Amino acid sequence: MQSFGRARLADYCGDMVIYRNLKPLDSRMPNVKVALRGAGLPSTARPRKQDPDYAKVALWYANAAREVAGYTQPLEELLFIGDTLFNDGNAFLAMQAESGWRGSCFIGADRLQEEPVVSIDKENGIYNANRWVAIGEWVRWLREDQGFHLDERTLLVIDIDKTALGAKGRNDQVIDQARIEGAARTLSALLGRNFDASHFVDAYRELNQSRYHCLTEDNQDYLAYICLVLSTNLVSLDEIKQEVAEGSLDNFDQFTRHVETRMMINNVGGEMLRQAHDAVVTSVRNGDPTPFKRFRRQEFITTLERMGNVADDADVEELLATEITLTEEVWEVAEWLKARGAVLLCLSDKPDEASTPNEFVSPDLPPVHHAETHRVGFTVKPILDALD
Repeated sequence: MQSFGRARLADYCGDMVIYRNLKPLDSRMPNVKVALRGAGLPSTARPRKQDPDYAKVALWYANAAREVAGYTQPLEELLFIGDTLFNDGNAFLAMQAESGWRGSCFIGADRLQEEPVVSIDKENGIYNANRWVAIGEWVRWLREDQGFHLDERTLLVIDIDKTALGAKGRNDQVIDQARIEGAARTLSALLGRNFDASHFVDAYRELNQSRYHCLTEDNQDYLAYICLVLSTNLVSLDEIKQEVAEGSLDNFDQFTRHVETRMMINNVGGEMLRQAHDAVVTSVRNGDPTPFKRFRRQEFITTLERMGNVADDADVEELLATEITLTEEVWEVAEWLKARGAVLLCLSDKPDEASTPNEFVSPDLPPVHHAETHRVGFTVKPILDALD
């Protein structure tokens, strides 16, 4: 494994990036209301990546991206690169079913404690590998064994977090570190001297597990808010653990109502907690999946602080431990397909607030996809070059 120098995600995808709010960052693309209407959805809809309606919006944007590229030939092939079978795999299957196109999905992760293995679900076109470097063999399989065109008729969808950036199993822990640091800074700013960093980390790590998804809904905004409440001692971690285990606490709305009742009796969090609580609850009731925006804005800053922050002569181990790096294998496949005319689209369920600047957070900062960082991984160019 080696470093291939510095680059930006935008070097191969441009601004063809769409985050959770479904607003395309490329100014040449139609706005989200036009896209939702074109996809047959209400203008207020904001389907998440795992929702069936997400496929309709994603495909509408894919055809818009094809038109922006100046292509007249319709898309016929769907390729998807991600890191999770649940979110990315299901998003691919929904897009394939909706479009009727031929397709395949590469799900990658580095699990170096295991022997290299590839699992191919030929019926659904899902190619699951425990090494990112296997992506080269996936492309060869598509071209030589499956007869894919891999040209202007091809749409390539790339997940961002833990795929294009911070490869899962290799570098994803730095993305998690940035998120935890963003939450810690947010809580520290709200609580001041009353913020206990070690108490926060213990609570965050405990609740950031699948057995608590009934409560957190696997939503980092919900988790950060819960940790804020715990940090005021209005509710204890042991209390949550016990109630979740017993089944008496099994959803986030129930938790916020519990907090509301406690605040009426105990003013331990003061006006700070009241304001944060009201902002989160109002956003949730309005259908906003990113209700703790103050936290996400800090996450944006802590993410950028971990991009390109290591010297060029640092060894690979240091880069992977302390910097969010571009995944070289994904980079090379994207560049190769782009050169062959494929339409590229980066889709991410990450909140826009954690990925792009706004009037609340240093508008002079670059969006994440324009931030320069190192490319790290193994080259798959020999495989790709042999296919040309």
